[in-house]
Order: sequence, then structure tokens, then C-alpha cells
Amino acid sequence: MRPQEGQKAVEFRPAARAMPGRSRGATAIEMAIVLRVVLGVVVAGGVATGCRSAPAPPMTPEATIAAFARALNRAKYDEAYQLMSESYRKRLSLAEFQKKLSENPDETLAASNALSHVKASAEQEAVVTYGDDKELRLQRHGERWYLTTNVVDFYDQSTPRAALHSFTDAMRRKRYDVVLRLVPNSDKEGLSAERMEQAWSGDDREQVERMLSNLREHADDPIEILGDRATMPYGEHLQVQFVREDGLWKIEDPE
Repeated sequence: MRPQEGQKAVEFRPAARAMPGRSRGATAIEMAIVLRVVLGVVVAGGVATGCRSAPAPPMTPEATIAAFARALNRAKYDEAYQLMSESYRKRLSLAEFQKKLSENPDETLAASNALSHVKASAEQEAVVTYGDDKELRLQRHGERWYLTTNVVDFYDQSTPRAALHSFTDAMRRKRYDVVLRLVPNSDKEGLSAERMEQAWSGDDREQVERMLSNLREHADDPIEILGDRATMPYGEHLQVQFVREDGLWKIEDPE
């Protein structure tokens, strides 16, 4: 029988001499048994190899969310962690990730239940980094990509992190008028752009530069948001406090 394309031919050669006491029929039966055993080993080996292979990653955003929710629900935190982005895993270790989940079982269960019922289809979005620490977001509609980041809002205050980036950028460019906009209303009394420039350009300039360097280094650290207030712990014992006023986030007192 001619083997099909891609199938390896198996050649059986009869022995030169039949063994004493064995008939031709017995030899054929033995060969059939050997063939079955060989094929069985090959199939079993293939199945075993398939079992050892890693599961294919989810192909859609919805499938990723569903897999993440299942992992949380079954307390497979290592599997859930592998579905986090590389940048997230650089910021938070597996041990820290597991600790946060295990210390908040009710919240973890609520999150897994909510994520199990995603209703709308995901929108395709791309994030591109540019400059020193800026991100540009794009969204896909049909075959085209469109910018969603407001690139002309140079000093964004829509989120605590945006306010932090705006603060460090404004200080670097010595735009103290912008820095003044980032000061909460309760702290603005007696302040002006000129006075801020005098204060931060004098003897305290070295300390200010050190603070800005630390803030830029930790600009992507986790920020805890609770209502109209937010906190970003960074370094060993430092933190930045944020407050939202009239829909804009401001910085109370960066350390």
C-alpha cells in the first residue's frame, strides 16, 4: 500500500530463515503485534508530548478577561499573574500579587464575578511611548487607527498620574504658572508664579532637583485612589498626595 503524502513509510523485511518450530502464520501474527505495539508507543508519546505543551494564550481581549476571571475564581493566582502585562510584572512581583489577592478574598471574588460577565466587545487600542515618559493612545475603527490622547493638552490633570507628569514637566520647563494651577485652592493663598520661581531657584534648588528626579523615577508606581483623594507611595518612606477639585487633579505636597 502506497503511503499518503507526509506519512513515513514502514518497511518490513522477512527474516532470512524461519525459526524452528514457527509457522509462517505465527510470524505474521507476531509482526502484527509488534506493529501495534510500535504504533501504540508513538501515539502515546504524541499524546504525552501534547499534554506537556503550554496552553495557547487567549486570542482576544474577551478571552483573556475570561481566563483571568477563571484563574481568580479558582485561586490560581500564578495563572492570573501570567495574564498581566510585562510592564505590570516588572512593577509587582508574583509574591506581592498573590498577597494582595489573598488578603482581600471578598474583593477578589467580587472582581472575578464581575469580570466573568463582560457584555460589550472590546475596542482595539494601542499605546505608544514617546519622549521621556509620555504615552500616546490610539483606537481602531474599521481599518484605520485614530488618536485618542489629547496631544495638545500639554499639562493634563484628568488623572492623578497625568497631574504628576504635568507637575514634573512644568517644573523642568520652569512653567511656574502651570505649577500654580496644580496647587490646591486651600494652599494658594499668598502664592504666585514669581514667588514660586524665587523659592525654588534659590538655595533649595538642589533639594527640588532631587525630589523631581525621584518623582520621575517612580512616575509609574501604583496610585491608590479613594474618591477625590489619591496617594502614591514611593521610595522607602515617601509619598505624593493628590486631591480632585472641580474635576481636576492637583498635588498637595510632593515629598
